[in-house]
Amino acid sequence: MLRFVVTVLLMVAWHFPTTFFAPAAAPNDGGWLIWPFGRASAPAFEGLTGAIAPSTPATLGSPTLAMVAAGIASLALIVAIAGLWGIVIPTDWWRPAAVLGALSSMVLFSIYLSPLSVIPMVVDAAVLWGVIVTGWTTESVAGS
Repeated sequence: MLRFVVTVLLMVAWHFPTTFFAPAAAPNDGGWLIWPFGRASAPAFEGLTGAIAPSTPATLGSPTLAMVAAGIASLALIVAIAGLWGIVIPTDWWRPAAVLGALSSMVLFSIYLSPLSVIPMVVDAAVLWGVIVTGWTTESVAGS
């Protein structure tokens, strides 16, 4: 049962940074609770636009720290989910992938810090707490 709960937690953690690549359209241009990025989303501080963050999410152009963080978080959390279940990815990889994904997501949501980033950061903190503090392993979440 815990494996399903952790899987859902990882899926929710994956969802938030992935929305960076497909921001919400009208009427949610500024983002909303379960879709934190909208076309009007902007970095928390104006000085971050450029090498740190694009002027709007999903803007094509040179890679930025926010884009790289979103990409790493999205891919790492998918690897964590697959590794947790032993699908194509070795089961030993899920914990480092979950930590990398959660930390990358926290970097992304720190750049775009707003009230909409609170839930994603809480979910990331829950992933980190489970893996680092509680010591979730493949065996412990599978109930073996």
